[in-house]
This record gives sequence, C-alpha cells and structure tokens, in this order.
Amino acid sequence: MSVAELKERHSAAIDTVNNLRHQLKQKRLSLLDTDICEYARSQGRTPVTFGPTDLVCCRTLQGHTGKVYSLDWTSEKSQIVSASQDGRLIVWNALTRQKIHAIKLPCAWVMTCAFSPTGQSVACGGLDSVCSIFHLNSPTDKDGNLPVSRMLSGHKGYVSSCQYVPDEDTHLITGSGDQTCVLWDITTGLKTSVFGGEFQSGHTADVYR
Repeated sequence: MSVAELKERHSAAIDTVNNLRHQLKQKRLSLLDTDICEYARSQGRTPVTFGPTDLVCCRTLQGHTGKVYSLDWTSEKSQIVSASQDGRLIVWNALTRQKIHAIKLPCAWVMTCAFSPTGQSVACGGLDSVCSIFHLNSPTDKDGNLPVSRMLSGHKGYVSSCQYVPDEDTHLITGSGDQTCVLWDITTGLKTSVFGGEFQSGHTADVYR
C-alpha cells in the first residue's frame, strides 16, 4: 500500500471518528433535562402538561440488586450516592445515569450514606455500629475495590444516620440506636462531642435521623 493510500485511509478514519463524536455529543445532549413539551413535539407526541405539585420521574438509576435504604446528592446536584443492602455504595452521574464508583462495603447491612460538601468523599453506616469513610480519589486495591479511608468507631448501637457538617469535609455527625448523636473529627477519627446518652436532656429512644 502506497503512502498516498495510507494518507487517504487515515483522513477517512479521522472523518469517521469526528462524525461519531458528533453523534455521541448529540445523544448526550438529548439525555439532559429539557423542556418536556418541546421534547414531546420532537418525538411526534402530544405534550402532557403538569401542575406545580406534580412529580415527574426523569431518571431511573438501575444497578443495585438489593433494597436501597438511603441516598444523598452532591451540593451541585450532579451526582448521587446510594446505599443498598446488596452491600454496595454506588456513586452515580445523575445526568447520564452512569455509575462512577461501585464501592464494596465492609458490612452489607447499611442504613445511611452521605456525600461530603466537596464531593470528594462519601460516608455510610449501619448495623455494624461504625461510620465508614471512603475518599473517592483513593487508589483501588488489587481487586479493584475502593478501600475504607477512616472508620469512626464508638457507637454502642447501629448507625442510623450520618451527615457532614456544611462546608466541611473534616467533621461529620452521626445518629445511632444507642440514643446518641456524635460529632466526629474525621481527620483523627475521634469524637468531638456526644449528644444524649447519659445526659438527661438527651433522647430516650433510638435516633433515626
């Protein structure tokens, strides 16, 4: 094959790649949120109108094989983390429905999960009475799993809820079946404050949220 023929085939391949990129870009744009009436007309369908209190499902995220017990959004609302009793946390791109991370949990009986304010880490807890922290930029192990970055241990009952302190990735509060809430310093793994428990002003039953 001559050099001229190779150049011609190379040019044709570049045109094909550019065309495919354009098609992919248009397909991605079509999946983004759009005016529902405009979309219906473009598909040759009659637009359906919704009232201000109507709920419309625009995305279905499929991938878990067990019950989903909790989810949380990033602050910019572009990603979701979900916790399921299939023993995994899944971090989703909420716009494309793609899975960004599928995190294998040390305990499958998870009850809660949360995104950090910066979206760089996620937390979860459950019947193991521990709140586990995962840094999403950490390297995976030899099996492709994201390792636990920090385990916050100290509750005497299941961890029913967890939430990062606003605008901070270093502090998190948990609620537990031991009737307490705990404020944690994630950098050290130590309790900063305990609310409830032996204090008379505390809860007298399990803390759920």
